Amino acid sequence: MSIQAIFEIGFLMGILGSAHCIGMCGPLVLALPMGQKTKVQKWVALFLYHFGKISSYGLLGIIFGLFGSQLPLTGVQENLSIVIGVIMLIYVFYIFVIKPKQKKGFLQFNYLYKSITNKLGLLFKSQNRFAFYLIGFLNGLLPCGMVYLALTSALATQNVIQGGLLMSFFGLGTVPALIMVALGGQYFGIVFRQKVQSLLPLFIFSMGLLLILRGMNLGIPFISPHLGIGINAMHCHN
Repeated sequence: MSIQAIFEIGFLMGILGSAHCIGMCGPLVLALPMGQKTKVQKWVALFLYHFGKISSYGLLGIIFGLFGSQLPLTGVQENLSIVIGVIMLIYVFYIFVIKPKQKKGFLQFNYLYKSITNKLGLLFKSQNRFAFYLIGFLNGLLPCGMVYLALTSALATQNVIQGGLLMSFFGLGTVPALIMVALGGQYFGIVFRQKVQSLLPLFIFSMGLLLILRGMNLGIPFISPHLGIGINAMHCHN
């Protein structure tokens, strides 16, 4: 699969995930200890935080890509765009249709992340600049539905490098929205975040359909061009 295709899938998933990030990671970004710092120091802190987060995602992508390479998933690489699109449609159905009907506490594993949240609490009190990197890195390990979706896509690449790149691009796609939150948090109140997240299922569903169409290589400009991803493009011979 081409780097361009990996970038498109990972980055677009990150952009879509930004709607979720504003609600889930937004409060954490707003809580970053930057109050007494200069403008330059704040930008450095934000860079270290996001670099840590992307590093965490990239490492997870490498692990899942390696694991996927050991699975007997014949034909997945050739049809990766279609596979990821189907995964996204299943994700929307499970998260927004099935899961809300389940009893509270079903499949809850928050206790696994207790040590992470405890460490985050200590880092927020630290005056060390490197603490911002560690906060971002640990933030990337916290439970998040969009991260799980991206990791499933990294698994489907069945490739260590592609899995790492896909997750890194995913992390990069979440950066713009979270920087806006950090620099203008007063404009992202709870009502705004709820409205944005209410549109998340539509965004993910639409992208899932688009990825399926792109993987089919139908020759439709912008929607399903012949990009060399998904199923092999058909060629006409004289």
